Amino acid sequence: MQYSWIVLAWVGPDLEDRLLKSDLASVEPNPGFLKPLGIVSERAYRPWVIKPYIEVWQEISRKINRETDGKVFGRSSQFTIQDSTGSKPRHYNFNLRFYRPGTLCVEVHLVEDIGQSTEDFFSDRDLANHPFVPTVVDCLIGIISTGQLSGYPTSNSYSAKPAMLMPAPVGENDFETWRDSSKDEIVGLLINNKHFDHASDYLVQKIFDKNKEMDVKYARSVLSLISKQGVITTYPAQGGDLARDIKREHVRRFRFLEYALALQKFIEKYRDIRTDNRERAEFLLFLCTPFLSEKANLPKTVTGTNTWRILAEEFSLERSVGALEKTHTSESEAKEEYYIAIKGGGYDALNYMENVYNVTRPSRNWLARDFRSSKIVPWVITTLVAILIGLLKYFF
Repeated sequence: MQYSWIVLAWVGPDLEDRLLKSDLASVEPNPGFLKPLGIVSERAYRPWVIKPYIEVWQEISRKINRETDGKVFGRSSQFTIQDSTGSKPRHYNFNLRFYRPGTLCVEVHLVEDIGQSTEDFFSDRDLANHPFVPTVVDCLIGIISTGQLSGYPTSNSYSAKPAMLMPAPVGENDFETWRDSSKDEIVGLLINNKHFDHASDYLVQKIFDKNKEMDVKYARSVLSLISKQGVITTYPAQGGDLARDIKREHVRRFRFLEYALALQKFIEKYRDIRTDNRERAEFLLFLCTPFLSEKANLPKTVTGTNTWRILAEEFSLERSVGALEKTHTSESEAKEEYYIAIKGGGYDALNYMENVYNVTRPSRNWLARDFRSSKIVPWVITTLVAILIGLLKYFF
């Protein structure tokens, strides 16, 4: 089994300002992140890439080697980690992304295939069961969120969701039979139900039916299921030349899950974000809005649209937006005419708030705003007429 995890931590709306001033990491726009998902519109809630400098990785390596009985080797985003039992070392990649203004995302990828039994699979899907990996994640969150190499917080709060790529021990001709006989186990791994053999047939079939539109391209040679608990993809290990395409589709679905988690966190924290900076909150809500619906259309990919429908429903994104105060959403909608004036990648630029403040200046100036909407014209005419009538009465 191959494993990856997406880790999300809400740090706070002031994280954006600290990141832009950080001496420990570079921050860059990531305009291509959403393209594999079929999201090509400029108007989208895109993450930035965070690249910690070498001293960050050195600090984490020293901390584990000095304070634990584990061993860590590496000075970059790939660590070789060995526990105290002397077992074979494992290689993990760590990549960081940032969703404005306060969500930190750590993607963890285990390079090796591991696990032989169902018991192994359930243990390995939990990031906490990978020695010292949670320590690396915790340190990354503490260091990046504070910009400090010492005295940074540990025991940070975060959630981790797995993506599991599972080669089935059969060839293509036997895959459908194996899939049907393994339904309970596959669904159990997806939703982390270790007692899957006691699950109702209704639950298993419901999850299969919900996901059936995702696999229409390779229905006889792959099974991929997605939910808010994670992603699992299984395919015949023996024979066939679809493995590369299947793995690519698996990664795309994992990216969809990350995006849904980030949007959910944004809506969940919207009131805090708006309290901190109203202009920023309204603009970011404008970027998020097209994808907060189960009916969101991704014109570049049919399976992507189906995947997003499942996740939007799982995370109740549309209902979450409906729970926001109407004044919050209407104020963001009212400024769309200003936001669309931002051109050339300005939505995702590191100085995007300068662009936002520049184009929305008329909305903060009542005279310019009313002239723009023509509301002031009737008022001016009415006022002038009233003054003229008053003068005529006074003099005549």
